[in-house]
Amino acid sequence: MIRNLHKFVSRGVALLAGLPAVLVMSADDDRLAAEDPVRFKRAWLGLAVGSMLWGIVLANVWGISWKVFGDWGYLIMPAAITLAFYCLWPFSQALTALGRQIGGRSVERRSLAVAVVVVVMAMSFVRLSPVTERFEPFRLQLWIAWLRPEAKLYRVLVLMPAWGAWAMLITLKLCRPGERTEPQIVALARGCDAIAVAVFMAVLLGVSIAYFHHLGLGGQVLVPLSTIVAAIAGGIGFCRASGGITRQGLLAANLTTQIVFVMAYLAGR
Repeated sequence: MIRNLHKFVSRGVALLAGLPAVLVMSADDDRLAAEDPVRFKRAWLGLAVGSMLWGIVLANVWGISWKVFGDWGYLIMPAAITLAFYCLWPFSQALTALGRQIGGRSVERRSLAVAVVVVVMAMSFVRLSPVTERFEPFRLQLWIAWLRPEAKLYRVLVLMPAWGAWAMLITLKLCRPGERTEPQIVALARGCDAIAVAVFMAVLLGVSIAYFHHLGLGGQVLVPLSTIVAAIAGGIGFCRASGGITRQGLLAANLTTQIVFVMAYLAGR
């Protein structure tokens, strides 16, 4: 029975890792290059849906860690565990891509850039701690609570990856492929629907305004506006530096947008 369960889980993980959207986000360059570009025509939809699921996963990781360690005040352990999970799998390639964009060709500068980004994110995650709020830690059985999480830090974690994915999609619509654009990314750009990107932004904008009503009108405007500006400016800037759309530029725009989103929330709070 245990062996069958192991096979089932292994097949499930392999199937998940082979999805076009997951390959764009987490595969290495050689693995991505070996894939048929036709498979990536509808990968934009997987990026949109998958990013929202990743947000829920991040909040669950934080919630479980919080419940296990029972911290209050500054939630050091939940922040550290969530950041470690964040950097080691779903956004490891994005972290590397941003390091390359910032550090250039120098290996030392790339490593330093990655270290700086991780430190900034670590400090931001720790600052998400609800030091002025008092309530029970997240409860897994209350799945419907995702419509409006009581702990406001979960709202940030849920929306972070979604805004990052939108940054990638809007970049596909604002920039053009170049000589360095991977065939898989060319197919992704051609299949990406502009109306769907606009609808996705409208949904994220509406949810962000509803989630952050406690920040007041200024905060409600600051958080999504800063995020949208970062997504557009970052996507265009990284792609221009690469001579057109590249996966590295898209991933760098994704992570940059997420960082700005969290920092805008902290500033608004």
